[in-house]
Amino acid sequence: MGVRVKIQLKRDGRVEVTSALVNSGYEAERPEIHVPLALARRLGFKLEELRGETYKVVGAEVITYALGKVEVRVLTEDIASDWVTAFAVMVPGEYEVLLSDALIELLEIEIIKPKSGLWRFKGETVNRVSEEPRYWIE
Repeated sequence: MGVRVKIQLKRDGRVEVTSALVNSGYEAERPEIHVPLALARRLGFKLEELRGETYKVVGAEVITYALGKVEVRVLTEDIASDWVTAFAVMVPGEYEVLLSDALIELLEIEIIKPKSGLWRFKGETVNRVSEEPRYWIE
């Protein structure tokens, strides 16, 4: 199942709500969020002049496109976390929003049971249930 949280993304006055996979295996030096192409378009990113970078992933390398900065926060039925700044990237063919380890930590998300999809905010005692996945396919 994995842990997925509901997030709000904000960029240049545009706001989108979606689920995001809490992916502790997505290691990054800075808080990063993978934004699928269809969502990047809705957020108003200029896609014509993207700059590609090579990222190493398990057993391979992929070309990743640097999009720019976005504001991110987690939404639950009773809490909206603080907004944090993350760097948005896009990998062609990946259709789900993914949170990097650095962004997970900044958002103070704690994974309790990854297979069961349970998580909580740092300092909470209540376990929260994962959101359903959202795939951004054009």
